[in-house]
Amino acid sequence: MRFISQKNIKKTFMKKNIRFFLIFTMFLSLLPSSVISAQEISIEDFVTYSKQSNFIKEIPLPTEEFGLRGITTDTNGNPWMYYATQDTSSIFKFDVVTEKFSEYIITEITKTDDLIINLSGGNIVYDELRNYVWFTDARTNTIGKFIIDDEKIQLIEIPTENSGPMGLIISPDQSKLWFTELSSNKFASLNIESNEIKEYSLDENSGPTLLTFDEDGALWITLSYARSVLKINVDNIVSEENPTISKIALPKPDFFAPFGIEIFNDSQDVEKIVLSDHGSNRVIVSETDSSLKDYVSLWTSVDDPSSQTLPSQIVSDGSGIIYFAQHVGNKISKIDKSGIITEYEIPTGPLTTTIYLSVPEDGKKVWFTEVLGNKIGYLDTSITIPFNIQPINEEITFTETKKSEQITFEINSLEDTSELLSLDIVNLSLTGMTDSGLDGISYTISPDVINLNQNKKVTPTLSINADQNIKSGIYQIMLQVSASETTDETMKITKLYPLTLTVDLPKSEVPLTNSENNVDQDSEFSIKDIIQSAAIVAIIAMSSLLVYHKIKMYREKNQKR
Repeated sequence: MRFISQKNIKKTFMKKNIRFFLIFTMFLSLLPSSVISAQEISIEDFVTYSKQSNFIKEIPLPTEEFGLRGITTDTNGNPWMYYATQDTSSIFKFDVVTEKFSEYIITEITKTDDLIINLSGGNIVYDELRNYVWFTDARTNTIGKFIIDDEKIQLIEIPTENSGPMGLIISPDQSKLWFTELSSNKFASLNIESNEIKEYSLDENSGPTLLTFDEDGALWITLSYARSVLKINVDNIVSEENPTISKIALPKPDFFAPFGIEIFNDSQDVEKIVLSDHGSNRVIVSETDSSLKDYVSLWTSVDDPSSQTLPSQIVSDGSGIIYFAQHVGNKISKIDKSGIITEYEIPTGPLTTTIYLSVPEDGKKVWFTEVLGNKIGYLDTSITIPFNIQPINEEITFTETKKSEQITFEINSLEDTSELLSLDIVNLSLTGMTDSGLDGISYTISPDVINLNQNKKVTPTLSINADQNIKSGIYQIMLQVSASETTDETMKITKLYPLTLTVDLPKSEVPLTNSENNVDQDSEFSIKDIIQSAAIVAIIAMSSLLVYHKIKMYREKNQKR
């Protein structure tokens, strides 16, 4: 074990090891040559600034190599992190009182291919009953157990080689660990008393990722490559080869790449499931008993319509408040019980690759890891955002004879407003609806810039008009309200309020032929299809394109200043 003082940590997040650089080069090699030749991208382009925030604090990891993965918290609020490179893996603890890191090194030799190590997340969970930390270690193809009281690590070998262990969760009765094997398309259980592992096979190219339990004890697993979610009654698994499971997908033509998953009870005590779509800008919320037939899409904000934020792991604080990380959006997001999303920009950027996060029992901090920032950080949830949006009860409906509507809403500055945000310039806009942004509608908001320091209550008017290209369906659009932090005007805090837009138009009298219909559908979903359903190499390539696009926009923004 090593103890490392925060005072002795060098700012080394731009250091890189040679193998990481080779993998990064492989990513870039998949980009179109026109992109590469236009302007070279290096690892330094991922992290070009480190700002200050009133809401998020960051702590550099005391190591020069990238490798941070999953994170969890113990009963004292201390975060524990899993860390891995191609040659080494460790468990880090950060003591919130002494502000020191401790490192516990896993000495076992590497038994897995480099690509599997990088694709598998490295999840970690705290076992309060036993005071253990459990983790998936793809590098050694094991499930790891760190016994905190003895400061000892034990590794339990997974029967399938190169399995790529990913998600990890403790069963409700505390007797088993359940985990996913991303590379071998399996899920498995580990008996905590006997260390026996039982594996259950899934279809090829399923991509089992993260998992959770519902209040009835059913296990839910996201299948990132198969565009679906599994619901499994683990008490009735009768065969290791063919477990009794239900596969659930979104109604066609919609589809997604589910990654993060969480189940919670809303303010009406209705059990709901939240899924992150790791191929777009949305999270999906649905009642668990609807089998995803009825759902809403809550959209994140984007820099421009072609951006993708890639929501990742989702966690709940136990009271119905949901948090998720934006992999490319570089933000931590909160969904409150009324469905309002609040977005907090991560101070280091423009792309720290934040995927994993954790909430302690008291819910006061949301801890997260930054792979390319080489930091851990936390969002202070006790700090109130000094403005709110009053509920809007109206739904917007467009028909053949009605294609415009006006809505007046109210934005208030709170009485106990602190000096955390600059409320003299608050921007209003509209976003969401589809993966490509607003489609088939135009809008105005009057006024679209307000001063909440001057007027504590403002009632803007939103006017929405449909054009001839709008298609029938039920959409969620997001009213976006954002303000700058006082520490840095480029750091934004954004609230997104969901509105439902129903478009009920008569069907076309001249039906499209199969080929025409396929062309239309292919055009609408082609980019999303590439992101969500391609093979692993294509997914890496598309992720690289999204990364390049974000870096390119940041460069252009800097050049204009």
